[in-house]
Order: sequence, then C-alpha cells, then structure tokens
Amino acid sequence: MGNLEITQIESDWDFSFLGTIREVTGYILIAMNHFRQLPLEQLRVIRGNSLYDRGFALSVFLNYPKQGSNGLQHLGLTHLTGEERRGEGVVEERGRGGGSG
Repeated sequence: MGNLEITQIESDWDFSFLGTIREVTGYILIAMNHFRQLPLEQLRVIRGNSLYDRGFALSVFLNYPKQGSNGLQHLGLTHLTGEERRGEGVVEERGRGGGSG
C-alpha cells in the first residue's frame, strides 16, 4: 500500500521482490537510475490515490547509465490494466537529450 519510489540506484540490483507487487495505491516513481529493467510483471493497478508532482500516477525519467546511451529498457508492465485516476498523466519522460534541466 502507498507509493513505490525507485530512485538513484547505481547498477543492476536484485529486484526480484518487485515481482510480487500487484497493486500500488499511490504513485510509482522510477527516476535517476542506472539499470536496464524492473520485474513489475504482476503489477495490475496503479490507483493514484496520491500523485507524483501533483499529476502523475506513473512517472519515469532520467533512467540511463552514466556511460553509454542504453538505459532503462524494460519495466515489465505486462499485466497492467490501468490506473484509477482518469484524466491524469500516466507517464512522464523528461530530461533526455542532455539538456540542463
């Protein structure tokens, strides 16, 4: 229950425990990480009872390795059926392309 925030992870960790999550009542934030995939295959619903940055049930940004151009490639959201808060943004991708912020 609540929010799921995965931020500032330097390399591929064992994220297998995420494979058991079926529902998040708040928001999911995946930001400023240096890994390639997350096993969120069982996640079915993001309720969005609380929203990241006042508008996003799912926010994904600045996920790429320190050296190289290939970053986050797979979230594994194969069973996601939707998010409860209609009319809100679902995915935000910002900061790509080397801009200053």
